[in-house]
Amino acid sequence: MKHYLWLFITSILLLNSNKSFAECQLNPNAAPISLYFNLKESEKKINKANNKDINIKTFSAEQIASEMGIDVNAPIFSCDEENIPLMFGDSVLTGKPGNTEHGTGGLKIIEDKLYLYFVISGGNIGKIGYPKSDGTNYSYNLGTRKKITWKDIGNVSIYLHKKGAMHSGKSLSSGVMFKLAALGSPVLNLISVRHSSTYRFKTMSCMTTTPSPKVNFGNVQSSLFKGKGTTAGYANFDIIIHCVENVIPKITFSRRGIKNPTDTPDSVIRLDNSNDANTAQGVGVQILYHGTPVSLGKPLFLDHTSQDSGDIAHFTARYYQTRNKITGGTANATAHFTIQYE
Repeated sequence: MKHYLWLFITSILLLNSNKSFAECQLNPNAAPISLYFNLKESEKKINKANNKDINIKTFSAEQIASEMGIDVNAPIFSCDEENIPLMFGDSVLTGKPGNTEHGTGGLKIIEDKLYLYFVISGGNIGKIGYPKSDGTNYSYNLGTRKKITWKDIGNVSIYLHKKGAMHSGKSLSSGVMFKLAALGSPVLNLISVRHSSTYRFKTMSCMTTTPSPKVNFGNVQSSLFKGKGTTAGYANFDIIIHCVENVIPKITFSRRGIKNPTDTPDSVIRLDNSNDANTAQGVGVQILYHGTPVSLGKPLFLDHTSQDSGDIAHFTARYYQTRNKITGGTANATAHFTIQYE
């Protein structure tokens, strides 16, 4: 009998000695999720600055909890022991040492040019950055806690660390850029942040968010004109240009179709469908920048661009009398513009 009890006790001791991880269980109402982003959504931000940390996207704690199927204050998981590590990391990208404005390292997209990193903030556990400044995963020990909520963890923000002008041809493929997991037994994968599809970088030192501005003059009476070379019907319009810093943009307006009479200034645009019976005769449209007529086909240099905001170029359009006599009718005109930079 004593021998039997000794064997029984030994088997219990052996079982206990083999346990090296705490047992953790996911909240029965929760499910692991994938969160998606794509650099295409932030193309304007990426091309706006050469040396800057750029916020690409932020997933709030409330949003993440909701997508997992739980409340932000509900436990994500629970464990039977203390000192459970939370692992922030495991990207498909290579971690590199660095020092971003948030004190993190970087996940290499383009060597010495562009890096991705994550900041977890706004929760009770404090600010966490991945990768760490040495380029490795971040591990957070829960200490005496056996459970944690998204209110404790906080928001997950995605950043780019840009260190210079980029060249076309590079790309970021789809894949897992970041994971959050509880390293118990079993390992609980909580969220994966994924880049949704391949994004190819384009060299765009300047771009516009107003590719087709429209100008409405309303009805303009012919009696407002006082003879050939006079003007009437002023209307303002803006072209918004985003450039990387230290770039001087220039814009060139052009026209298509039949030219105006030779004695007409090169800043006057001929009306659309000028030979149509319903089109006004004897007028064209002139564009001005800071009150000065803009010559068609000649580059106009705009102000030096800043790093943080889009530049707004303010223009004025007006009708210009090109002949001694004006005949009423429709007076629409189209000008094309091209943005270049130095």
